[in-house]
Amino acid sequence: MTPATQAAYRKLAAHFYTKHLDGQPPSPKRITDALKAIAGQHRPDYWRRLRNALAYDQEAAGYPDAAKRINETKNPLTRNGPSDEVPGKQRRIKRIDAQDEAKLLDSFIKSGDRESYGAVMVARYTGARPSEFASITIQDGKVVIPGAKKSHGGDRGADRVIDLDPKALELVRASLPYLQDAAVVGRVQDRISAAGRRLWPQRKAVPSLYSWRHQMGSDLKASGMSRKEVAYVMGHQSTASVDRYGNRKTAGNGKVPRAADPAAVENVRELHSEPPSAPAAPSANARFAAHDLPDPAALVANLKTSELPVNTGAIKRFSMEKSRERQGVSRDDGLKP
Repeated sequence: MTPATQAAYRKLAAHFYTKHLDGQPPSPKRITDALKAIAGQHRPDYWRRLRNALAYDQEAAGYPDAAKRINETKNPLTRNGPSDEVPGKQRRIKRIDAQDEAKLLDSFIKSGDRESYGAVMVARYTGARPSEFASITIQDGKVVIPGAKKSHGGDRGADRVIDLDPKALELVRASLPYLQDAAVVGRVQDRISAAGRRLWPQRKAVPSLYSWRHQMGSDLKASGMSRKEVAYVMGHQSTASVDRYGNRKTAGNGKVPRAADPAAVENVRELHSEPPSAPAAPSANARFAAHDLPDPAALVANLKTSELPVNTGAIKRFSMEKSRERQGVSRDDGLKP
């Protein structure tokens, strides 16, 4: 567990005690009862994170038994399978429009919010997870990102060292000092959400820091780099997680970070599976070329009417039918009207 995660867990636990224990000292029973009581207010993944934070805080305070009891607490809404009472998943914006980004940044400049401005710069140019911001450093002109989420089945949460465009590197360098406190990210997320609702009150969803991570995934996929390098830059241990972020159709076609050490990319495990796709049907020109035949357009242009075979019998029959039609004879019954 990184120092940034530890600090975030301590903050979550302190907020939980203040908000949900009604001024009572934290005890294993009070904590677990309150944790169960708020299960309907949060998504299961956040509820688990909160439980982990409380268990860590109790363990760090010297109460291993309390930590064990908290860890063993089950979410009452999901312990027996999916439930309709589980809050719906929050809709996320996965593509950042350049004009929207400019409006957000302008609002942060006007309000003097350097933390939010800096967080957007780091998210935009590195694609890092918000929980990784406080641990990012720049060493010898390279951006070093210690991975978060290293316990997710061995697929996610890898350390990486990336190269940035010089301009992007300077913007990230200028932004990092405002993000060294792990508690900053929570404040910034709230400010970005509030600014989005203020700028676009009619929208059902507004950008979050993860929106820039999704956009980075799109840009990387459209850049032509290998799937392993995409996984490395995004901080995944395997290629299986690449599909979680981005779509090449929504790429912004901007400059993207690259792995500083190509050899490090080889540590990414290839676990993805791609269904076989039917090859595209070859064009007429391709089919002719495959058989060493003339181009079809050129072939048609060079044909002369006199060289085509003529079916004289068919021409005579057609002429007779037309003549009978002019005389008012039906071709079907041979009778005049």
